[in-house]
Amino acid sequence: MSFNSFKLQYLPALVCCWFIITFTITYFISVFHEHVYPIFPYISETGSKPPESCIFGQMLNIGAVILGINNYIRYRQIDFALTMRNIGLKRTWNEMSLWCGNMVCFGVTLVGNFQQSTVVYIHLIGAFMTFGGTAIFFILQFYNRYPEYGIGNGILYFRVFLTIFYIILFTLLCVFSIISVDEFTGHDYKWWTGEHGGYHFHLISTISEWLLVFTLILYVLSVSKEFKSLEYQEIKFINKNVDRNCIESNL
Repeated sequence: MSFNSFKLQYLPALVCCWFIITFTITYFISVFHEHVYPIFPYISETGSKPPESCIFGQMLNIGAVILGINNYIRYRQIDFALTMRNIGLKRTWNEMSLWCGNMVCFGVTLVGNFQQSTVVYIHLIGAFMTFGGTAIFFILQFYNRYPEYGIGNGILYFRVFLTIFYIILFTLLCVFSIISVDEFTGHDYKWWTGEHGGYHFHLISTISEWLLVFTLILYVLSVSKEFKSLEYQEIKFINKNVDRNCIESNL
């Protein structure tokens, strides 16, 4: 199968499967080596030590690229609808959505390459760009909504629900992660058990993070049906040093 015959509606599923596989592999490796406490660790903690950190960084880099392609296709789809005047929307909203999605992808690479156990401040910046940027992206996508491409109001309402749920989870993650750290009485954050202070607050924070990823996966999957209206055409290259008239005459 040539690349130009790839059906774009499968791309969101590819994005979601990639991140699920990434976090599943690093979780089991980190638990196997006893690098993290197995009950709901932070996702970043499952990729903070080698060998899982190597897999974590590499797969997140690839995942960020795939997610960026998905984001760009969504941008071009809405841009086409604007050109055809199918929706009454300023292009600024769509451009803001594109750049916000790019910020999320860049944040993913920061999370993957600057592990929590090495450069924690850059890692936290990347995490905030990823999760916080996604919340903004969802809100911008609400303004970019249009039901003409094979979806009904049910999908639109579902995305509104996911957006509200995501914002609530993001708030819980930020608030309870700070509270739990202040009450922690152990020596290693990656081995946080019920015997240490702030454990229940810690669980609320970590569970919220895993649910954030699950919510993002559901949201990305929801655009699969809309991508059926798009068809990919292969990129063409032209050698500017060759006379085009000569090429056309030889065809």
